[in-house]
Amino acid sequence: MAASTIDATAHSQLTDAQQEDSPLYRSLNAPLTAAIKRTEGVRFVYTLRAVGDELCFVLDGTPPGDADNDGVEDHSSLMEVYEDPDPAAWEAINSAQIVITEEPYTDVWGTFFSGYAPVRLEDGRVDGVVGVDVSVDQYKMRIARVDQAAAWALVPGTLLSVFIGLGTWWVTGRFMRHALDIEEHRQEAVRANNAKSTLLASISHELRTPLNAIMGFVGIAADDRTSAMERADAMSTIRHNAEHLLTLINDLLDISKAEAGAISIDLTEIDLPELIERAVSPLRLRAMEKRIGFDVIGVDQLPGRVVLDRTRVRQVLLNLLSNAVKFTDRGRVSLHARVDGGTLILRVDDTGPGMSEDELACLFTPFTQLGTQEKRIQGTGLGLAISKHLTGLMGGGIEVESTVGEGSVFTARIPFETVADAIDASPDAVVKKPQWELLDGAQIAIAEDGQDNIRLLRMILKRAGAITLDFPDGEAARAAIMSEPDRYELLITDWDMPVLNGEGLVRKLRESGWVGPIISLTAHAMPEQEHICLSVGCDAHMTKPLNATRLIETCAALIRQHGQRRRVA
Repeated sequence: MAASTIDATAHSQLTDAQQEDSPLYRSLNAPLTAAIKRTEGVRFVYTLRAVGDELCFVLDGTPPGDADNDGVEDHSSLMEVYEDPDPAAWEAINSAQIVITEEPYTDVWGTFFSGYAPVRLEDGRVDGVVGVDVSVDQYKMRIARVDQAAAWALVPGTLLSVFIGLGTWWVTGRFMRHALDIEEHRQEAVRANNAKSTLLASISHELRTPLNAIMGFVGIAADDRTSAMERADAMSTIRHNAEHLLTLINDLLDISKAEAGAISIDLTEIDLPELIERAVSPLRLRAMEKRIGFDVIGVDQLPGRVVLDRTRVRQVLLNLLSNAVKFTDRGRVSLHARVDGGTLILRVDDTGPGMSEDELACLFTPFTQLGTQEKRIQGTGLGLAISKHLTGLMGGGIEVESTVGEGSVFTARIPFETVADAIDASPDAVVKKPQWELLDGAQIAIAEDGQDNIRLLRMILKRAGAITLDFPDGEAARAAIMSEPDRYELLITDWDMPVLNGEGLVRKLRESGWVGPIISLTAHAMPEQEHICLSVGCDAHMTKPLNATRLIETCAALIRQHGQRRRVA
């Protein structure tokens, strides 16, 4: 009965000791723990698996600790070797049959009568066995009670038999109820495993679709037989799919952080009209390509400087507008922006196909994609779920109204604070110069161990007029900068490097007194990574894949600010 509660496929996935803290381990182990608590006389319920010539524990329903004060830890950890195993356990594994010990067996935990039943996979193979141990002392106490009862007179014995029968009926009922609970737990584990498989299949499909286009068109672009027009079209397709892949990765990170409660809101002073204009620019171009109208109304009436999370507001707005443009094939998309007291209201109207009540009910569920197959492959099914979560974190929300055949209206409400007469002194401030002159003559050090990344940084910075010197690890960069501290006007450093990593490089430079600006450029996209980089001495943090325009403007702003500070000093 205990073996029937184990999901063998899920059980086979427990192969590493570190998995003992995983939800999978806890869900599979819960029925065993319940069986020990509810079944009188049962001391241990556990599973074993043969690994080479040894038996290793997988599950163990016994709580950690030494409840019987015998000096031995009661709970056996995942993949812990069973040093002196019961031969009956080996017999059950080798024969793939249920085996009950005929004589008690003694190990470090005590002396027991034990039973073992195989845990079978769907193909019939045995992944291990379930073991149930009953203490010999408990067994002897029950036998003693039976012997004492046999010595009684017939009538008392008959009465005792009745009571024993009633007790047996009661215990059997409890065990059957427990068995039903175990089956329910097993079914929940199966459902969770199926949901995980569906999620992984969805993620795999979403990742492979743009990757297929990227790899295919890279080959076409590199083919000598490809015409200039075909090559330009191939490069445009590669860029579009690379941007889609980056969006998917960012969405996956955001949805996982949202479910873990790890997303934080970073409130800063921003130019609200500028933020909205920059956000809508790519969607306006996409609407032109589809030959649909695109209106932005009310931006000139918004307050100039406000306190909001720039990244999250832009993310919500892009998600709502991109969905509207994607599903609208005729008519127009409109963004109405206004404020009501201290709340920013962004209303996105479209003349798309609209949605039914059933579709609205599952609209904000992750990986839910509506519309035709063509429309579904253009998205990730995560944008609206993330947007709803983000607006909730910012103290607002999203409302939706839709009519089939007429279109949809999404309204996002986001609280904000106004800022009077603020001046933007951030590195993102754009220098009013042609981009190819922004870094004219600036000497920039690059600490990066990836050759492709070094080549890319060289090309971007040199086109903006910079002189670059690159180093393959943090120690080489540190030695070069400290030997000529006035030569380098800025350092761009990766975070994961051999010899000396980015954090060590920045710390040593700051401890040595080098005050030049430093930009961390890493593939770590989590907010906590930016906090680490800035806390050890970086002036700015950027993530890969990099935005060339933003990199150049950030370098120029930091070099200009550093020069101003030196002149003041």
